[in-house]
Amino acid sequence: MPGDALDQDPAELRRRIDTSKAHPARVYDVFLGGKDNYPVDRAAAAAGLAANPRGYLDVRHNRDFLRRAVTALVREDGIRQWLDIGTGLPTAENVHQIAQRIIPD
Repeated sequence: MPGDALDQDPAELRRRIDTSKAHPARVYDVFLGGKDNYPVDRAAAAAGLAANPRGYLDVRHNRDFLRRAVTALVREDGIRQWLDIGTGLPTAENVHQIAQRIIPD
């Protein structure tokens, strides 16, 4: 549909991102060591770590579980199609990347 976010100029979309407030997906990216975050997200991550110094481990464990679950379902059960809803920001080893590493086609 005309006017959808996908039809808009990428520069316009970047201007519409509110970088003055932390966003959960970008804070998650900070904990994963990603590059798709802003100073406000890094500050929120630091505040979270001040309250819970091992909090980043929850994020890392979540990604580890994702890798194990997808790997097992592809290898052991032959699941070949995936619908990844609510994926947040792209990050290393997304569901499709894990599955395609095991079954490239």
